[in-house]
Amino acid sequence: MSNGAFRTALRRLVGGLALLGLTAASAPAWAKCEMTSVAPLPVTMQGMRALLPAKINGQDVQFVVDSGAFFSSISPANAAKFKLPRTALPFGTYFPGATGDADAEIGVVKVLTLAKTDIKNIQFLVGFSEAGEGSAGLLGQNILGVFDVEYDLAKGVIHLWHTKGCSGKNDMVYWSATAPEAVIDLDPNQRDYVSSTRGPVYVNGVRMTAIFDTGATSTVMTRGAAARAGISPNDPGVVPSGSMRGIGMRTVKSWIAPIKSFKIGEEDIRNNKIQFADLELTNADILVGADFFLAHHIFVSNQQHKLYLTYNGGPVFDLSQTPILITQNAPTKPGASSPPPSANSAPEPPPPDPAEPDPTDAAGFARRGAGFAARNELAPAIADLSKAITLAPTVADYSYQRGLIYLRNKQPFLAMADLDQTLKLKPDDVPALIARATLRLIGRETAQAVQDLEAADKASAKQDDVHIQIGALYERANMPTAAIDQFNLWIDAHDEDARLPQALSDRCWLRALTGVDLDKALKDCDRALHTSPKTAVMFNGRGLVHLRLGDLDKAIADYTSALALNPKLGWSLYGRGLAKQHKGLTAEGAADIAAALAINPKLADEAKRRGVT
Repeated sequence: MSNGAFRTALRRLVGGLALLGLTAASAPAWAKCEMTSVAPLPVTMQGMRALLPAKINGQDVQFVVDSGAFFSSISPANAAKFKLPRTALPFGTYFPGATGDADAEIGVVKVLTLAKTDIKNIQFLVGFSEAGEGSAGLLGQNILGVFDVEYDLAKGVIHLWHTKGCSGKNDMVYWSATAPEAVIDLDPNQRDYVSSTRGPVYVNGVRMTAIFDTGATSTVMTRGAAARAGISPNDPGVVPSGSMRGIGMRTVKSWIAPIKSFKIGEEDIRNNKIQFADLELTNADILVGADFFLAHHIFVSNQQHKLYLTYNGGPVFDLSQTPILITQNAPTKPGASSPPPSANSAPEPPPPDPAEPDPTDAAGFARRGAGFAARNELAPAIADLSKAITLAPTVADYSYQRGLIYLRNKQPFLAMADLDQTLKLKPDDVPALIARATLRLIGRETAQAVQDLEAADKASAKQDDVHIQIGALYERANMPTAAIDQFNLWIDAHDEDARLPQALSDRCWLRALTGVDLDKALKDCDRALHTSPKTAVMFNGRGLVHLRLGDLDKAIADYTSALALNPKLGWSLYGRGLAKQHKGLTAEGAADIAAALAINPKLADEAKRRGVT
């Protein structure tokens, strides 16, 4: 994208935000340092994603606040849903991400409403994977980087500040006079609103360049950076943690490793664990994610090129969730290259700042409760959501949030009561319908669950991301035809999504189970297996397609590949056993079938019911 396009977008944004009117800040003003509140942005933590309410052309949406994204973006499916006009970027422009590259276009939102202010004709990148359930896209540095930004995710608020005359001698931690704080100098070469927030951190005493990225659910290092810190996948105590995805089509392997020290400024976190992965970053070694932001109150002074923080308390790194990395770097044209990324003991993390006054309204309690829930502090989360419900009993979202927390707290009956109340207040609430359908399937109330799934489908646009969830739940309900219909909707609208290979594999498997459209099933599995990494499930699905088509050698080869990745995959053992028996390898086939039934004694009945004999 040209600099002119960025400046045009910036002028439009600033012009729109100026309509807010500059109000006196609640923060103090030091000599020659003035702070003016531009826009307090209320955010709600959904898991480890900070969601900001907004409107696109008058329709309610939510954006993931992504400080690691250089520019705001909307997925192609949502651009189609909102009928955004789109234009192509210069030929050959692509966007390097943490797990791959991606193409994009420019889309124009006629009216974007943020903080109750309408911003006219603002540009978004159109491309990349969905930002996650319930989100229209990412809010990036072309908005956040225009001002100084204060992140207080634990309490559910992000402040945009206009500062004037605040030199490096001014301490921007206005919220506390007593809390120990850490300060670092940000990368002086970052270019305001077209760059991420970058600065130095130290892992095991080794200097790393970090991107401070609210869009990454967990803090994660590149594998190369981990090696520099003396960490490898084969070290004692290092365990695999699955795979992660980003803006491109690839998924990458990740691991969790113990570390002796993570130091940022004056704060040193000792004897912790951190994630590293086979990801690629431009001019950086580590993404400092939402887990770190939740544990800290952070002020990014773009004027001073400094980052200030105080510790909130609680765990600093959250390794309980699979990371989703939705950072995008600035665009790159063909032939461009990037330079390679470029300890002493310190005190333990300081004690948290003394408790601040409680919120004064329902929305404040709800946002703080969501912050507690994101940090897995479920008891105070439930207490705050209960206060929000008492103050505003007709707001459906509060009972929905508490219901999800009850479910995490292993209180399914209370969760169901809250979901029932949510849907009484808002019958077409799709996330609540999905949650209740899931809970009903767990309770084997299949007919009632299907009613919820049908209602969720009816209330959703055909491009909505939720169809992949509905499809998975229909599959769980043993309704493969209905599941295929939902996967059709999702795949048609998400051709560039990182989850596409898994969705294709799922649709292949469902078609193979039903024995219908086997030629289409084979194409789905072939397409899924062209991706990397290949999974046992992908080979297993294609093996069943080949078995049904009578291609016995190909079936045996696919099942053998699946079992090399997962030796306990019962369907692959059973299918390979059948294929061997059809080839006359009776003893070998019987051995495979016996091994399959030892894993799942009901597998023979299931295969017979599906006509796999």
